[in-house]
Amino acid sequence: MPESRRPIHKITPVYEDNGLFRSPVRRVTVGLVPQIHRNNRQDLVVRAFVRDGAAIQILFAGRRAKQAKAVEARLRAMLFKARSKTPGWKAEGVDTIQLPLRIEGVWRSRFSRDAWGCETRHFQLIAARWAMFDDAGVAHLFGEAPVHLVPTRPAQIDQMSGDAL
Repeated sequence: MPESRRPIHKITPVYEDNGLFRSPVRRVTVGLVPQIHRNNRQDLVVRAFVRDGAAIQILFAGRRAKQAKAVEARLRAMLFKARSKTPGWKAEGVDTIQLPLRIEGVWRSRFSRDAWGCETRHFQLIAARWAMFDDAGVAHLFGEAPVHLVPTRPAQIDQMSGDAL
């Protein structure tokens, strides 16, 4: 099957953001858990919890994935610290390690099919900008606001003659 993706050198911030941020940007506070992986596009995907306890995925996509290395490093350090301090560490306790983050991004839903053919809906938050607090309590801002194309021009109605109705 031929590759249909645009070459990397032709992907501009405008092109990237118009593909990612198709709905209004929302502000959400989450607790990131050190369960991290990269998808086939090398986007960083992190498991997180929202305030009501629902599990979601945070997606740091495109050029923002490079800026999310500080988040990845901080989560790995938190996991290492918890493993070294807790004798008999169990992987089930990973949900108790959470890094609070304030994220501006857009929601999208994904469906996955299990072995029986049932589909389950999962939510992802695509991060545009985020704020992370360091150990001293100072907030550090990462990412950038979505770059959108100039709004499309409204349709123009040509002058019509009286008989063309």
